[in-house]
Amino acid sequence: GDGWTTCDGDCDDDDDTLDPADLDGDGWSTCDDDCDDTDPALTPEDGDLDGYSTCDGDCDDDDVDAYPGHDEIPYDGVDQDCDGADLADVDGDGFDGGTAGDDCDDEDPDVNPDATEVCDDGVDNDCDGLVDDDDTDDCEPTGDDDTTGDDDDDDTTDPADDDDDDGEGTDCTCRQEGTGALPSSALILALLAGIRFRRR
Repeated sequence: GDGWTTCDGDCDDDDDTLDPADLDGDGWSTCDDDCDDTDPALTPEDGDLDGYSTCDGDCDDDDVDAYPGHDEIPYDGVDQDCDGADLADVDGDGFDGGTAGDDCDDEDPDVNPDATEVCDDGVDNDCDGLVDDDDTDDCEPTGDDDTTGDDDDDDTTDPADDDDDDGEGTDCTCRQEGTGALPSSALILALLAGIRFRRR
């Protein structure tokens, strides 16, 4: 037995875990639904009338806005949902946000100090304060894609500078047909015919 009779106030003389003794001095016994009669911080009383007692897991029975299942407000230093800590890492990437944290976007798990910088998305992925081209440690500046050292990305060759040998480039000095120039043999024949005509 538990040393208590029904005449002594034992609420259930068949259950030796229930008796009217208040061992922790909190004003509640196991017969009064004290969930832990060795801990005075735990009682069935709902002090703030939020529907939860400390025996129900209320972490602050003086605050009506703190109880299991309450919406957590991040970074305010208050454990509203009674899970043991204030919410400091909203996106769950392992880095705290807010003014005390180093996560520069605590709503995006792909943005944190350990992330890899993506060089064309306009986002400071690694939280170093630099974005894309400004982050020269991680990204190459865009705008000059050639490797000639100049700023002109048009590497096409001027046709006038083509030194080809196929006779079709602009450096060809050959006479084309239909220009009126005669071959040298025809010119000699014309001169001889002229001399013979003059002798007559």
